[in-house]
Amino acid sequence: MLNCVELSRAKKTAGISVSYRAAEGEMYGTCPDTCPLKPHPTGTTEIDREYEAAVRRAVPNKGHSFLFTHFYPDQWAETNGPGKAVFNHSADSLKSAAYFTTKGVASVAVVPVDYWEDKPSDKVTQVGAIRGVRCPNETTGIDCRNCGNGQPLCARFDRDYFVVFTAHGASKRAAGDPDVKGGCYAGGGNCAIHWRGLSNGDKSGETDAEEVTRFVAGLAPHTIFRPHIAGDLGKETGQ
Repeated sequence: MLNCVELSRAKKTAGISVSYRAAEGEMYGTCPDTCPLKPHPTGTTEIDREYEAAVRRAVPNKGHSFLFTHFYPDQWAETNGPGKAVFNHSADSLKSAAYFTTKGVASVAVVPVDYWEDKPSDKVTQVGAIRGVRCPNETTGIDCRNCGNGQPLCARFDRDYFVVFTAHGASKRAAGDPDVKGGCYAGGGNCAIHWRGLSNGDKSGETDAEEVTRFVAGLAPHTIFRPHIAGDLGKETGQ
């Protein structure tokens, strides 16, 4: 189940297009069971290949598209490349994000809320020879629409650094602790209300792949699109 929003009004994503994705009756039902931020198992282990192929090509004319996924890169049907939506691997740690970056995979990682307190810089960290660049929104307030002068860092598939997000949301303490289940930033607050409402709504006559294709075709040139603010690429259990 998909809900597409032409112009987001959220602070960080204001002015760009976004979508939310959920399974019927389970808001986490498109998220892989390997994701440590889910509060409970859902049994989702496979990528929805029809949706994956559609969202790869869900790039507005002369625009950019990027998403985050907890499915490992070896499960993706395609690698990142020019003209495609950029898949960012949500790594389990800084070390893992650095490793995947050396393999040419656009990657991101989450750090605890107090991570930057004793660091030489509050904008950049380092794992070996690989840099981790903190999301500019956290230090400057810049939003996704204006990040990177119109080409957001997360929309750059061939970068030689990974992007770092500081744990945020109602469960930010859990998000920064790898030993605690839960912590998904979208699991609380207004985002959770919206996401839960989607999972309990009525299905449209379109598949998610058909819906995202139609939605992006109608967007204005130069639009930035961020698929599934909440949710992932997973195939719903039972499909």
